[in-house]
Amino acid sequence: MGQTVNILGVEVSSRTMAETVEEALRLVSCRRGQIVTANAEIIYTAHREQDFMAVLRQAELVTADGMGAVLASRLLGDPVPERVSGYDLLHHLAAAAAKRGLRLFLLGGKPGVAERAAEKLKTLYPGLQIAGTRHGYFKENEISAVLREAKATAPDLLLAALGLRGEFLLSAHKEELGCASMQVGGSFDVLAGVAQRAPLFLQRAGLEWAFRLYKEPWRYKRMLSLPKFIAAVLLTRSQRQKKEVKK
Repeated sequence: MGQTVNILGVEVSSRTMAETVEEALRLVSCRRGQIVTANAEIIYTAHREQDFMAVLRQAELVTADGMGAVLASRLLGDPVPERVSGYDLLHHLAAAAAKRGLRLFLLGGKPGVAERAAEKLKTLYPGLQIAGTRHGYFKENEISAVLREAKATAPDLLLAALGLRGEFLLSAHKEELGCASMQVGGSFDVLAGVAQRAPLFLQRAGLEWAFRLYKEPWRYKRMLSLPKFIAAVLLTRSQRQKKEVKK
């Protein structure tokens, strides 16, 4: 995975955005590889659930998506150079795909959202090839059929918005997909105009989570993982410091 920072057992890439784009495109050229954009919730879930930790450890690239992950790296004394958000990475990869003739498949979101997101991307990046789209409302017994549908379009990169279950799905079917894959959180909704991203000054201040909570107050239960995540990071730092003192 290259140079990484260990955050609660998850090996998070310490690459810059530019370096991350380069590595992601290398995976795309290899037609294999799972890219995980890991925020505090994802890392904390892995910290608590061994099966999810196994998925993240098998991923080819894990980025620090969210200021929670960036802050954690700083608290642990091994800071990543910058935040590499899934939304921003998606745009960088779409721009590169348009220039290189790479094909994207969008999987996830409510019916119609992936299509609208694809149209927005084609408007932003003229020449971008969209291999296909598919909403994320399918049952477990439909997974194989959905993936066959996606693979039949011969994409170079599969972009998914399937929640935490998407990481399990992409990991379990990595070989049969025949292309690189990346989960993009709520990016489809933002591109489709269904959701709004936080203003730039809030993004830079690390308060994008607060804006999302303001716009979507029903997400508060998920947001509760952030203070728990920071508490776990502080505990880890304290344990490390005690070990160093004993040495």
